[in-house]
Amino acid sequence: MNISRFLPPPLLMAMLGFALLSVNFYGVFQDIRKDGLGTEAPNMLRFPNDIPLPFEQSLQSIAQLNEINSETALVEAATSLVNDSLSHVEWLKVDSKKYNQLIPVWENYFIFLLGKFSGLPFYERYHFADYKRSLERGIGVCGDASMVLSQILNENSIENQIISFEDHVIVRATLQDGTTMLADPDFGVILHTSLSELSSNKKMVVNAYIEKGYNEKESIGLFNVYATPYSVWDDTYHFISKRYIFEYASYILKWLLPILLLLYAIAPRPTLVVPKEESGLPTMG
Repeated sequence: MNISRFLPPPLLMAMLGFALLSVNFYGVFQDIRKDGLGTEAPNMLRFPNDIPLPFEQSLQSIAQLNEINSETALVEAATSLVNDSLSHVEWLKVDSKKYNQLIPVWENYFIFLLGKFSGLPFYERYHFADYKRSLERGIGVCGDASMVLSQILNENSIENQIISFEDHVIVRATLQDGTTMLADPDFGVILHTSLSELSSNKKMVVNAYIEKGYNEKESIGLFNVYATPYSVWDDTYHFISKRYIFEYASYILKWLLPILLLLYAIAPRPTLVVPKEESGLPTMG
C-alpha cells in the first residue's frame, strides 16, 4: 500500500512547517515576563512591592554560588536568591494571559494548545519544570520556588528533596556532614531544624519568619501548615514526573516538527508508472 496518497499535499505540509517555524523564531525575540511585574495592586500580590530581579541578574548570581565554600552559606544564599527572583502573585486571581500563565503560542505551541483546549487547570495556569524558564517569566508560588531551588542545589552537588505539605512546599537540604536544613524559598526563610522536629518547634519556626519581616499571624499560620501530613520528593522530576517529561520533549519537538514537515515537502518523489495491463487500454499483439 502506498501510504503517501493518504498524507496531506506537500504544499500544505510546507506551509504548516513554515508557519510553525515562523512562530518559533518570533518567540525567540519575545519576553515572557510581564511588564511592570511586582508593581501591581496589593490584592494581586502575596507580598507588597514584590519586584523580582532581572532574569540575567538572577542567572549571574546563580553562576556565582559555586564560589561559596560553606554549604550552609550556599543554601542560605540560594534560598534568598530564589526569593528575590520570583514575584509571588495571587496565582488564581491574576489574568492568565497578561502574566503568561497560559503559555503563549510563540513560546510553546504544544503547551499553549493544551492550556487553551484541554480544560486541565495545570496547563491553563502553567508551572514550568525548567527552573530557568520560571526565572525568566519571573512569577511563582511555593511549588515553583521550591523546584527552582532544588535544581540550583543539584547543580551545586547539594543533596535535597522537595517537601510538600497540604498548603505549602519547601526544600530539605542535606549537607555532607549529615546536617539538614529546611529552606522556604517562597518566603526566603531558613529553618535550622529537622523535618521530624519541625512541627514541635513552634517558637523557632515562628521567630524565623518574624525575623524576616512577616507578621505573627502569618508566621503562626505557616507553623500550623507544618503540622499537616507531608510528602517527600527526590527532585523536580519526581515531583511532577509526567509534566516534566512532556515539557522537555515539547521544547524539542516544537522545532523538530516544522523541520520534518519542510523536509517532507521538499523530498523527491518517484513518478508513478501504471502498467499497460492495468491502464484499461488494449494491448498490441
